[in-house]
Formats: sequence, C-alpha cells, structure tokens
Amino acid sequence: MKWRNGPRRVAGLTTLLVALSAALVLCTSGALAGGNAGYTTFDAVQGGCLDGPNGVDCNNYDSKGDVYMNGGPATGAGLNDGDYYFTVIVPGHQNGGFIQGADGNLSDKTNGSTAGDLGSGDEIADRTFTISTVLGHKLISYGGPHGTGTSPNGQLIVQLIPYDDTSNNGGVYIMAICEVGATSPSQCKFDAFRINGQKVTPAADLTASKTAVPDFTREYTWDITKSACAHGVTACTQRVEQVGGTVQFDYAVTVTKSAASDSGWQVGGDITVANPIGNTGDVMNIDVTDAIDNSGVCDVDNTGTDSQNLGTLAPGASKTVSYVCTFSSNPLGGTNTATVTWNPNLSDGSVTPLSSYDATADYTFSDPTTINGDCIAVTDNFNGTITTLSPTPAGECATKTYNYSHTVNVPNFGCTSYSNTATFSGAEVTTGLKGSDSQTVSVCGPTRTGALTMGFWKGPNGQALITTYGSGLYAWLHGLGPNAAGPFSGVNTLADINAIFKAASATNMNAMLRAQMLATALDYYFGTTGLGWSTTAVGKIKPPSGFLINNGLSTFTMDMTSICPMVDNLSTGTATCTSGHPSTNGFSAGAFPSASMTVLALLNYEASNPPYTTSGIPGIWYAGNRTKEEIAKNAFDQINNSDAFGP
Repeated sequence: MKWRNGPRRVAGLTTLLVALSAALVLCTSGALAGGNAGYTTFDAVQGGCLDGPNGVDCNNYDSKGDVYMNGGPATGAGLNDGDYYFTVIVPGHQNGGFIQGADGNLSDKTNGSTAGDLGSGDEIADRTFTISTVLGHKLISYGGPHGTGTSPNGQLIVQLIPYDDTSNNGGVYIMAICEVGATSPSQCKFDAFRINGQKVTPAADLTASKTAVPDFTREYTWDITKSACAHGVTACTQRVEQVGGTVQFDYAVTVTKSAASDSGWQVGGDITVANPIGNTGDVMNIDVTDAIDNSGVCDVDNTGTDSQNLGTLAPGASKTVSYVCTFSSNPLGGTNTATVTWNPNLSDGSVTPLSSYDATADYTFSDPTTINGDCIAVTDNFNGTITTLSPTPAGECATKTYNYSHTVNVPNFGCTSYSNTATFSGAEVTTGLKGSDSQTVSVCGPTRTGALTMGFWKGPNGQALITTYGSGLYAWLHGLGPNAAGPFSGVNTLADINAIFKAASATNMNAMLRAQMLATALDYYFGTTGLGWSTTAVGKIKPPSGFLINNGLSTFTMDMTSICPMVDNLSTGTATCTSGHPSTNGFSAGAFPSASMTVLALLNYEASNPPYTTSGIPGIWYAGNRTKEEIAKNAFDQINNSDAFGP
C-alpha cells in the first residue's frame, strides 16, 4: 500500500508517528547526539520513498531494497569526521542491538530470537564508511559490497540490504549509525523507517535440479596361439622330407577371450539453478557444491574442486554447470547430491525463507558405457596371401579355434619354408590388445650329392674309373672301420668288386646292403680330393665333375631320421624313394648311433663290429635283423641316387 494521496497518507503518517515514537523511546543523547545525525534516504533514480519524491530524510519505503543511508545534512547537523558503521535493528533493541551478534541485530550473520531474523546479513567491515567535514559532512569513502547510489540532494548514499525482516507488526525498523568499536547507545544515532505493507512478501527459494549418468569402461584382452602339423604323421612336425609330390599341413588357430575388466567408474551430469519467475529481485552470491557417496571425488565445472560460485541470478534466469565424480572401484550405485546456497536477501529487499537447497539424483552402475575389445577380426597370412578367419562383419566375440589346411609342393632338391601368421585386431581395441602367432613349416627334397648309382659302377665308365684310378682304392676299403675284418677286407681286385655287385639280390638283404655300401664307398673315394679324384686324365678317363658338386660327399651330412624305403631294380642297378611315403627314423629304430652322420662316419660305422660281424661267410649285419639291414641298405641307396636328406 503506497501512501501518496489525501486522507490515506495522513492516516498512515499518524500511524507511523505513533510507531516511530515508541521505537525511539530508548534513543539517548551522547557524543553523536549534539544535533549531528545520519538519516535513511533513497536513490534519486531508483525511488521507492513513499513520503515524497524530493525528500532527503525519508521514513516510509516501498521495499527493503529502496532504503539507503547518508551522513546527514551537508550542514553542521551532519555526522562529525570519523569512521562509522550502520546496522538495522528491531525496534526496542537500541540498547545493545547495534553490537554484532546481539539479539535484535538484523544486519549480522547471527540467527536471532526475533521472528524473521535468519542471520542473512554480513560483517561490520562490509558496512563501515568514513565522514569528512571538509566536504560538508558528506559520505566520502565506502568500499564495501553494498550497493551505492545518489540521493536527491546529490550525496553519495549506501544501500542497507542485506538485512533480515523485522518482527514489528507495523513493519518498522531502526537504522543505527555507530562509531566503529561502539559499545554504548550513546555512540550511535538512530533513525526509524517503515516498509509499506507491514512486512515484505517473502521471495521464493531458488530451485535446483540435477542429472546423474553413470559411466564406466569394460575391456577384454585376447590371446592367440597357432599350431601346424604335417597331415597323417603320428607325431606333430613342421618339417617334412620327401622326394617330390605335395605335403598337407593342418593348422589350428585359437583365440582366447579374457574375463571382463572394468575401470573408469564415474558419474556425471548437469546441475541447473533457477531464480523463479515470480521473484522481482536478483539472488546474489550463489554457490553450488556437489558431493557423492561411496568415496567418490567430484569436480564441478572443470574447476578441480567440488564447488563453483554462480554469482547472481536475475528473476526468471537460470544457470547450468556440469560435474563429474570419479571412483577407484565399482560403487554399484548410490546418490549424488548438489547443494545450492545463496544470500536470502534479494536485491529488491525481499527475503527467501531458505538459504540452501539440495538437489539429489540416484545412480546405478549396470551396463558399461564403453566396451573395448569385445569382438575382434582374425586373419591368416599364408606366404603373403591373407584370409579372414572370423565371421564378418561382427568379427569373433568368443573364444574359438579355427582349423584349416594348406598343401605345398616339395622341391626337387633342398628345402622350402612357408611362413604362416595368424593375427587378431579390432578398430575399438586399445593398446596392448593386438597380437599374432606364427608357424613356419618346411618341406625338403633330397640333397644333390653328386653320387652315382650301383649301376654306374657296374657299367663300362665305372669299371674304367676303378681300373685307371684304383691304385689306392683297395687299401682305403680295407681301412674302413676300426678293425681289419671289415666287409671289404677281402676286396683286392676289380673282379672282387664285381662279385659283390653280382651277389646282390632282392631276396638277400645282407648281400644287397654290402653292394649298396660298396657303391657309396666308391662314390666317396672317387669324389674326394686327395683320394680317387684327379684333375689329370689317364687316357680318356677322368672322374666326372659331378662328383665335386658341393665338394662331393666329403662335406655332406645325412639326416638318419629320414630313410626312404627304396625299390631296387637289379637289372638296371637303380633305385628311388617311393614318393610321398612316410620316412623311417633309422636312429630311433636302432640302425644308426646318431640322428645325423657324415658319409664317411656312416661307412666306418657299418664296417665296424657291431653292427657288422664276421661270423659266417661273408659276414652279416645286425645279427641278421632284416629290418635294420634294410634301413641301412636304404640309407646307402638314397646317397647313391641323390635321394638323401640333409639334417
């Protein structure tokens, strides 16, 4: 209700005078009472004085925010030089209510016993100012947080808010201007004023809302293993020795998915604070603090702390800040709470009932937000050709074994290797979650030894070589083995050599072994520099250059675990490994003392006792064990036919 016209204003003034008279009963004279005073006033632009638009000492106001104070008149009636502070108190509490924390003090931060005193004020330092007579008792210095303005007579004035509501039913307040450090009412001047409508209508509290979105990452790691085995063999092997044909290798690739590993638990969202549309004043000094249970640590608005100051909100305005709270382990679920605090004294002088508000939101960790390594792509690179093993487009998402085969050609001579690498990868897979495993398989044809068959030595060219260059041959044959009773101890002529070849029979393995061994001995002797080999021809006869391929048999080491069954053709004296037939391990069968042997070592071993004995004529090997005799015969036969394998 505004007192501006006729009888209403007169009646209102009468009521005010009665109220003010009662309010000032306790005012006393003193240091400030000698005619000097300060008054409540209003801003010339803002207005709000109900006593008239041109008055200086106003007593009736439209709202709490319209009330200012000055240093008194610019004449001698103003305040003396010095430092002062102002305080708003409840009528009847002038005898001490001006002291900070005292009952009835509406400007301090203490929650008092009077109705409406919420402790929403500030410190004395925020309300301290300086007066100087040099400038005509004008307020010349104020640096606090209160608003300032200009009175109708041009003086600097200071706004009284924030201060709490009076408990006076007439809406009357007392402004006290006191010397800094005052302890007695005599050190203060008092001026009563009234807010229209008895009390200011309370402003609405701020409202706040928040979201809480859980987030965490689930990660899987993978392992990959790869195996390769030659098809059809009893023991798994990655190396096959064979004369010609093809070899099939069977592969198995296993990708193993780990158990889930979760990390990066956090809850994030937005906090929105609003000043309701119905309010007419700004809400000041708004703070937002976010807290979460389960030992989470919160960061508001990326400040590195759990709080943020939002400043001031105009009526109907809102502000939103983001937050994130992190955990060191899975909290399962809980509640996130944002606490909003503010100065309940609005810029228009109204007061909110509360000064804080909690906005809560529950959260539950269930499904991960991000999944790394859930599915992978599995590929296989065989000798430069890439094949996708996993199903597409999803990839492989569980532990699985892939089985497949590759068939490769066996080279005529020497070895060929084939590399095979299985790899898994995925676009979403993080560092450390990629892998591969490789296998290399080898297929080996025989070594080109340069040796000649038993048929060659039975023919004219072989016979000519023996006759022409055989002067040291017989002594060398007698010296094979550590004793003088070896299988060739009785060989002294070409006729003796031919007799051994002639005695060879497919039905007599002992005689066949002796014949093939002799052919190998001749190959070694005539192909080795310093023995039968010579660069000087005798007539038209000279050892063939083929004997010296890879320096002849003197440097060749044979794999005694890969002995091919040979098919002898006695009419031609030639033999060959059966293509594709699994080889015999002569070492594990007990036919040889080592898994690999040089040709000379093999000749010396087979000429020794054991395995050769002179019991009976012409002596036997392996005590007549046909299986071992055949293995030994096949070894020499392979050398003679360039079908022997290197280690």
